[in-house]
Amino acid sequence: MRIVCVDDDPIFIAVMSEYLRELGHKDVQTFSDPLVVARMAAQGAIGADVFLLDLEMPGMTGAELCGALRASPAHRSTPVIMVSSVKERERVRGALATGASDFLNKPLDQLELRARLTMVERILTERQRNVALEAEIDDLRDEPEFSYGFQDAVLPNAEDGVVDYLFLENEMMSLGWSALPGTSVICLRLQNAGWAYANLDRVDYVDFLSEAAELILSALPAARYRLAYAGSGDFLAVLDRQNRPDPVELQLALDRAQGVEWESYRMLGIPAPEISAGVPVVAPLIGAVPRRMLQQARERVVNLTAGASRRMPAGAMATGTGRGIAARI
Repeated sequence: MRIVCVDDDPIFIAVMSEYLRELGHKDVQTFSDPLVVARMAAQGAIGADVFLLDLEMPGMTGAELCGALRASPAHRSTPVIMVSSVKERERVRGALATGASDFLNKPLDQLELRARLTMVERILTERQRNVALEAEIDDLRDEPEFSYGFQDAVLPNAEDGVVDYLFLENEMMSLGWSALPGTSVICLRLQNAGWAYANLDRVDYVDFLSEAAELILSALPAARYRLAYAGSGDFLAVLDRQNRPDPVELQLALDRAQGVEWESYRMLGIPAPEISAGVPVVAPLIGAVPRRMLQQARERVVNLTAGASRRMPAGAMATGTGRGIAARI
């Protein structure tokens, strides 16, 4: 795996290089000037499978460099991990908005570094497999080895704003005692996800999840980059204290968003995504446990089985019928 590390601190570069060497990574490039990296990226002269960027650097911040990398066709989807100190947490969130994939805390922890790079390797492997799948999309529908379970936390192909569930969990756990109190978690349940999983092929099922994610983000913009799919039809959003939603108003907004798509889905003979908002779980001043909050949020959604079938058109299809729902609407 090709790793590019950018940091203006030579001591930190030396520590990072040593850690990477001990983890078995040999293809490592280091830079102290972010402007050089930005120019190389613009010229298509830098190859990388993952970038490790310091957040605060003279001349160009890590967030600005991340934006420059995303502007380069070669690195629009290359994983970018920001490296920051705890006091820069708000800036990390700003970097995530420019396209950063994840972050690491300073001082650097080798186990945490290993975990992040292992995840990057898994993402790269999955992307390579997806390239092969796209080349043989017609055969994909009959290949059982590429299937996944209804309970799996797959990453929908939404345009932007949806993150991996593990990243959302890590982000919440990293908030700490000062930032976690007042943070809320809300579950948004795709009530007819079970129908979609049972009746659509895997490609169309992911499209169905993606369109549900876009509906959620249109009704709850504050969840952008803080929304993840946890599996079994559940999307989870982690919101800071000033963006706590009212469940009734949120449900009305979701219903309005769903209504826009209803006619298109009716013409296809399949149900539109049915989304129900749960009651937010709010972190107390003392004793908040992030993983417990995530689970509690999932327990605070009412299953509307009847409601999910209520809007299912008569004769709704029982098998996949094309190259993805989004392409047909």
